[in-house]
Amino acid sequence: MAGIAIGWLALPLWRDGLMTWHQQRYGLLVEQCDSAMRDHLQAKLQAANAPSRETGMALYAGEVGLIVCQDYDLYQKRLLQWGLSENELAQMRLKAIEARADDLDEVVATHEIRF
Repeated sequence: MAGIAIGWLALPLWRDGLMTWHQQRYGLLVEQCDSAMRDHLQAKLQAANAPSRETGMALYAGEVGLIVCQDYDLYQKRLLQWGLSENELAQMRLKAIEARADDLDEVVATHEIRF
């Protein structure tokens, strides 16, 4: 019974340690995937508005760039398997976004979807 109590009490420390240990790598993947998704969206919109070989090639490059999102997804699933919750992952994502934003304008620009 004491072992269960100790394990239950240690769980928050385990999760906090996981978050601290993996924040830098996870944050980098968040940033890279976010950038790849933005690049892909811009290329997709340009290809739709002005179809050409160049915009088609840019779209293809944007699609290839999304591969980093696979790394992000796999890393995220690994953190879930180690015991982090979706809320803790969301907290890590927000920390990553805030770490690269120097002011409020950058935070807004990061979260804003443009068409």
